[in-house]
Amino acid sequence: MGLQNAMPAVCSALEARLFQERANVVLLQREGPANSSTVVLTFAISGGGFDPAAAEAVLRQRYGAPFRESVYIASFRTADGRQLALQLNDARPAIWFEAEGRNGPPPGPARPYEAAESRHSNLPGRLTHQPAAEFREQGFPKPVFLLKVSDRLQLDAALDWYDSASVIDLTVLERLKQIFLSQYTDFLPEAFPATSGGYFESEDKYKRAVVLEVHSALTEGAAPTDTARGKHVLEAIRKRSNLLGDFRVTERLRGIMELHPGVLEEAVGRLALDTRPVEAAADAFLTTVWPLLLEGQEASKPYADSRILPTLVLALARPQEAIAISYTRFWNAWNMLCGGSAFANAPLAPAEHSAILAMCRAIFVTMRDRWGWRPRDLWDVQGFIWVTCRSRLPVSGVNPQTEERMPKSLPTNLILYGPPGTGKTYQSIEEAVRLCDGDVPSERGATEARYRSLVDMGQIEFVTFHQSYSYEDFVEGLRPSTARVEPAAGDQTTVAPLGFSLEPRLGAFREISALAEQARRRGGTAPFDLDGRQVFKMSLGRAGTEDQIYDAAIKGNYIVLGWGGEEDWTDARYTNFEKVRERWNEIQPGTSGRDSNIAQLWAFRGSMREGDIVVVSEGNSRFRAVGEITGPYRYEPTGERDYNHRRDVRWLIKNESLPVDAIYSKTFMQRSCYQLGEVYLKREALARLLPGTDATASRPDQFVLVIDEINRANISKVFGELITLIEPDKRLGQPGALTVKLPYSGDAFGVPENLHIVGTMNTADRSIALLDTALRRRFRFRELMPDPSVLRRMGEPGGIDVAKLLTVINARIEYLFDREHQIGHAYFMGCVSREDVDRVMRDRVIPLLAEYFHEDWAKIALVLGDADGAGRFLERVLLSPPRSADDGAEPRYSWRVKAAFADDAYAFA
Repeated sequence: MGLQNAMPAVCSALEARLFQERANVVLLQREGPANSSTVVLTFAISGGGFDPAAAEAVLRQRYGAPFRESVYIASFRTADGRQLALQLNDARPAIWFEAEGRNGPPPGPARPYEAAESRHSNLPGRLTHQPAAEFREQGFPKPVFLLKVSDRLQLDAALDWYDSASVIDLTVLERLKQIFLSQYTDFLPEAFPATSGGYFESEDKYKRAVVLEVHSALTEGAAPTDTARGKHVLEAIRKRSNLLGDFRVTERLRGIMELHPGVLEEAVGRLALDTRPVEAAADAFLTTVWPLLLEGQEASKPYADSRILPTLVLALARPQEAIAISYTRFWNAWNMLCGGSAFANAPLAPAEHSAILAMCRAIFVTMRDRWGWRPRDLWDVQGFIWVTCRSRLPVSGVNPQTEERMPKSLPTNLILYGPPGTGKTYQSIEEAVRLCDGDVPSERGATEARYRSLVDMGQIEFVTFHQSYSYEDFVEGLRPSTARVEPAAGDQTTVAPLGFSLEPRLGAFREISALAEQARRRGGTAPFDLDGRQVFKMSLGRAGTEDQIYDAAIKGNYIVLGWGGEEDWTDARYTNFEKVRERWNEIQPGTSGRDSNIAQLWAFRGSMREGDIVVVSEGNSRFRAVGEITGPYRYEPTGERDYNHRRDVRWLIKNESLPVDAIYSKTFMQRSCYQLGEVYLKREALARLLPGTDATASRPDQFVLVIDEINRANISKVFGELITLIEPDKRLGQPGALTVKLPYSGDAFGVPENLHIVGTMNTADRSIALLDTALRRRFRFRELMPDPSVLRRMGEPGGIDVAKLLTVINARIEYLFDREHQIGHAYFMGCVSREDVDRVMRDRVIPLLAEYFHEDWAKIALVLGDADGAGRFLERVLLSPPRSADDGAEPRYSWRVKAAFADDAYAFA
C-alpha cells in the first residue's frame, strides 16, 4: 500500500493502533523514514470485525511464521518453546494456550480443558489430547485454555499473559476496585465516558482537555516543524504541572529549555509524531534528552523524570497505546499486582516499559470484560492507578474499606551467621527488603535497587560494629558542641560561637527508632500527598532560648517570622518581589535584595503558598515539627520582639525530635525561612512520615537496622539497657511494652514494634559460642554455609569444576581445623576464566588459609593438595640446618606461592 503522496500526519494516523482497530487491519511492516510521506506501510486486511486473519497477523508480528499450518490451525512457538495455536475456521479468533505454569486463566472468557479432555484434532503436540510418543515421554497431554477474543486489545493482553509480561493478581485488583468506588461513590459502570461526576471533575476533565490541546498542536499546519510542535506540547503540559507529578519537574524542564534552546522542544515534537512502538519511541527520545535531564542532578539522578516525561508525551499523542508512568504509583501498582519491583535504578528501558504497558492492558481488559466498565483508552487506566495506588495495600486479603487493623506480628531479631563468603551481607539486604515490603523482587538487581530506595527513605539503616564501637555511638552519648545560633531579627552582626558545651547526641539506634516510632503513631495510613507542594525550612525562635515562641506557635497553629520589621506586608502589591525590595529600601535605604528582611520575608510572604509544607528546625541537624500552610500571610504585631508576620498551619508532626538527614541530604542553614532544594529533598521519605488518608490503612511502615559484624563489638557495652527493650514482647505497641530513662538525655525510651534488627556474624572471626548469652536469647539465628551448588550454575570456567574444588577444600579445612572456618562460595562467584579462578586462589583463598592456620604452611599445603611437594600452588625449598644442629634434625621447608600455578593444579581433587 503506497503512500508516497500522503502527508506525514496521515502516515502517523495510519500507523496508530486506533486506526488499525477501527479499520480491522494489522500493520505487518513499515519501510522508509519515520514521519515521512515516502513511508510504505503493509497491512493485513481482515474480512470484517476482528477476525482470524487479523489475529494471525498479530501472532506473526510477535512470534514469527507458524511452525505448522493447515486450513484449520496455525501453530506458533514462544521463545521458551511453549506452543499456542490459532483456530482459523471460526468467525471469531480462538486461541489455544498451554495452562501449566500460568497464574490463572488468560484475561477474557477462557474455557479450561483437562489433560485428556477431547479438543480440536489438528492441535500441535504440546496442546493436543492425543500427543505422539515423544510428547507422552515428556508428560503430555496437559491442561490447556481456549480463549475467544473480540478485539486487538484483548488479544494483546492474552499474549502478554502468556509471555509472562504481565500476570496480574485479580484478587488485589478487586481490592483496588473497591478503593476506587469508595472514592467515587457516584461512579457507574458506564461512567468513564461521562461528562459529570466525581471522577470526571477530579481526574478526567483536565486530562482530556490536554489531550485535545496536544492533538490540535499535531494537526497539519498547526505547527510545521518538530520544534514548534514540541513547544506547543510542552506548553500544554506545563499548564498542568501535576501531570508531571509535581512542580519541580516543570521547573527543571524550564531550566533545560533556557540552557539548551530548542533541543528539548525538537525532541518532544519528534516524539509526539513518532510512529514506532511506544517503547522504541521513548527509548530514542531518552537517547537525546537523558543527558539534559542529568545536568546538575548527578547526586540524585532523575530516573523518575525519565519515565514520566516521554510516556506522558506519548500518552497525550497516542492514548490508545501509551500510558503516563508516574514513578511512585506505578511502582506500587506493579508491586501489588505483579510482585517485586518494575523499575531498575536506571532510566526507563524498553523492557521495563513493555512490562508496564502489559500490566495496564491487562487492567483495561479486566475493567471492560470482567467488570462491565467502559474504559476508552489507557488514560482511564492511568486515572484508576493514580487514585488507588498512592500506597501499597495491606498484606491481608480483607477489603481495606472495612478491615480492622491487621493482627500484630512480632518484630524480628535475626542474626545470619556462617563462614566468610557465604552471602551473609547479601542475605541481610534481601531480608531487610522483605521485612519492609513483605516480599522481595525476583531479580538480584531489582532487590538491590529497592534496598537503596528504602535506605534513601530512612526505612533501612546500616551500621558496622568494631572493637571501638560503643553505647555512645549506638544509643546516645554526650558530644562537644560549639554551634552558632541565628542572629536576632534585624541584627546584621555576626554572632560568635556560644563556646564549648556537651550535648546529648542520638546514636544510630535511637535515630532509626525515632523514625519508626513516628511511623507507628501515624499508623498504616497512606503517605501524605506531596505532589505539587513546595517544602520550606522554618525557625520558630532560637531553640533553647526562645522556646516560648515555638510553644505559642504550636498551640496557636501558626508559624511566625521575625524578619520584615513592623511593616504590614498584606497589600496585594507585595506579591511582587520588586515591590517588597523597593518598600524596604524606603525603610532602610541601600539594602541589598539578599538582606534577610527582604529575602526571608519574600520566601515567607511571596513564595510560600497555601498547601505548601514547612519543616520547623531544631538546630541544624534535627527538626521538631512539620506543618501544612492553610492560610495567607497576615500581619499581627506581638510583644515577642519583632515576630509580627504569621501564616496559619495545620500541624502534621509536632514536638518530635527527628534527624534532618531522614528527609534532606544536607544540614539546615541558619536562615529563618527558605525553600529546601529539590535535589536534596527526599520527598517520598517525608511523605511517609506525614499522616495521609486512611483509605488504605494497614500496618505502619516497617524499619530495619542492619548490623554487620555484630560479634566484633562488646555487645553488653554497646546495647546496654537495649538488651531488655529489644525483646519482641516488650516493644512499644505490645502488651508488655517497657520504657527506660536514658542516662545522658534523661528521655523515656522504648523500642517500637515496627523496628526489626538483622545482624550478620562471621564465625571465622569469633565463634557463636562466645557471643553474649543475653543477646543469644533474644535473637533467632540462621546459619549460612558454603553452597557449591550455586557454582554449578556457572558452568566450569576455564574447564575448572569450581563446585568440586570448593567442596574438596572445605572438607580438608573441616578435617584439619573446624567447620566454622570454611571458604564461602561467594569468593568464586563471577569467575569466567582460568585466570579468574587463579586470581581468587592467589589473592583471597590462600591468604585466608594462612590466617586460619597461623602461617602453618604444611597444613595449608595439605588443604591445597601440595603436601607432597607437588608444586601445584606452592613451592617448597628444603632449608639447610645450622651446623650445630643434630644430624637427625627434622627437615624444614621454606614455602612460597607460585607465580603461575601448575597446569594440573585443579586436578588434585
